[in-house]
Amino acid sequence: MTPTSSYTSSGTGRRSQEFTPSTAVRGFLEHSRRRAADLSPGYERVWARVAEVAYAANGLQQDLVMAAVEAYPARPTRPVLNAVAAGFELLNTALLLRGEGVSPGTAISAPSSAERSRTKPGATEPHAAAPGSGGTDDPVHYTSLASELALAAAYRMVATSHAPETRLIKLLEILDHAVFHAAAGERILGELTQRAATVSHGEVLEALRIGSAVPCYEAPLRAGAVLGGAPTAHVNALADTGRALGMAHGLARELRLAAHTSGGRGARELLRADRPTVLGTFVASGPYGPAWRGLCERAAEHRLTDDDAAHAHELLERSGSVRAVERMMGTARTRSEHAMAGADLPPALVGRLNGWADRELDSPAA
Repeated sequence: MTPTSSYTSSGTGRRSQEFTPSTAVRGFLEHSRRRAADLSPGYERVWARVAEVAYAANGLQQDLVMAAVEAYPARPTRPVLNAVAAGFELLNTALLLRGEGVSPGTAISAPSSAERSRTKPGATEPHAAAPGSGGTDDPVHYTSLASELALAAAYRMVATSHAPETRLIKLLEILDHAVFHAAAGERILGELTQRAATVSHGEVLEALRIGSAVPCYEAPLRAGAVLGGAPTAHVNALADTGRALGMAHGLARELRLAAHTSGGRGARELLRADRPTVLGTFVASGPYGPAWRGLCERAAEHRLTDDDAAHAHELLERSGSVRAVERMMGTARTRSEHAMAGADLPPALVGRLNGWADRELDSPAA
């Protein structure tokens, strides 16, 4: 009998191989929204918020899980793979919801309009929010509840995945590790935004590593390797690889904001007082610091003009901040390559990860 599940195979009885982590996420969320609608329209809107953010993401976390799993021979059945990969995708959804208003250089921040416009062809398009949900202007309590539900859903998907028991325990430990780091990173960013003194780029990098690179890049690669039966040395190497790729990707996002000059949108994101970035700290600590801080104050007072935004882009270039962050991104990319080469990972997996890095990191300004 072909195994099916309402989440991993949509409950249709069709062969499980036809389904993916994306359909597992969709099946779970649609099922949850139907149950919520029976209880309360307001509760359904909370689930609509979860779905809105989940569908708008690019599916990176589930792709990382699947890339690692498929590189090793001891893979479980497709429904198990779908459930675990969907779990880490829902974890990312929870962190996106929790981190709205956090640094755009981290994966735990909600995607900016500039980034949403770069959604890859073929990626799942965002569903419209349910009537009354308010979209990005959703009440705070809706977003907070949605984050909690998405996190509970992540644990549910993994815990009920029917993964072999010894691997299941490790997968749950990885989830815990990811959640603890995400919360710690969020706390660090909160402390930095309240500080009167200038924040250093090293502090923002540490927040990026702890709050984003570990939970959103390291964790899914480790989970996939564990599920695929990879040797411990490979699991550890993939953890190092994921952290390095996560750092590089976060810096690439900042560079895209710096390059996004149309309408001043990128500058407005980088000047937000509640979103410390590596680029901003470089400018603020140099001779252009007073001018940059002045623009930040204007942005905080909602007085930023298009000319101010253009000035911000000029300061980023004149200060050498863009070049410095480009070098840092390159260093992180090189670190990921060394981690993979040093552990002699499966060539197919190395190829997939390098291919992703080539697409996402080589031309951040595109």
